Amino acid sequence: MMRMRAKKICMAMLLIVGGIVAVFLAHRKVAEKITEEEYQRFLDGDVPAMKENGKTYFLEELFWEDVSDVETFLSDIDGDGVKELHIRNGFYYILKEKKGKLTIVYEGNAAYDEPVEAMSGILYYREGGAPYNETYYFTRFEKDGTMVEGPTYQCYDSDEDGEIGVEDVYLKDGVEQDRTAWEKETEIYRAIKMSGAYEPESSVPSE
Repeated sequence: MMRMRAKKICMAMLLIVGGIVAVFLAHRKVAEKITEEEYQRFLDGDVPAMKENGKTYFLEELFWEDVSDVETFLSDIDGDGVKELHIRNGFYYILKEKKGKLTIVYEGNAAYDEPVEAMSGILYYREGGAPYNETYYFTRFEKDGTMVEGPTYQCYDSDEDGEIGVEDVYLKDGVEQDRTAWEKETEIYRAIKMSGAYEPESSVPSE
């Protein structure tokens, strides 16, 4: 008798949990559909997006009215289960719905910024000259779209022999760092740049 009762209780609990999961997934699907529709309205020029300072901008205002070659794609850069809208053409913007408003949560440079969805963030990489140097830093996103900026790593070909090596300078936030420690901390960033790990997964569907 007690075993039968325990079995019934377990089945009831499984049904309740299953129902909660189903409701959650259905809600998320609806949220994604509404969000993507809002993205499309923004791309069509029907609604503006808001920057964190409260000012609103239409698509053409963000790109000085030249939107002919703007690249758009969807990617869940903050890991909250809903894809954000990424827009690139010289400038790089990421849009997310926050508190019912379409908000620009990131503004950068398309030439140097690479989105890495698997790490929930953006990798900045830039090469410079006189002498040759490399700069890396990673910006991670929380699930609410809040940005967390990491250290800035730089290396300089100080002996100007044409390659970064033992005798060169390695910096972390402007302070010289041991080469071994620098290479260990930047290993993942350098691997991403070498592999070209990111490919945009989807474009915003057109009407």
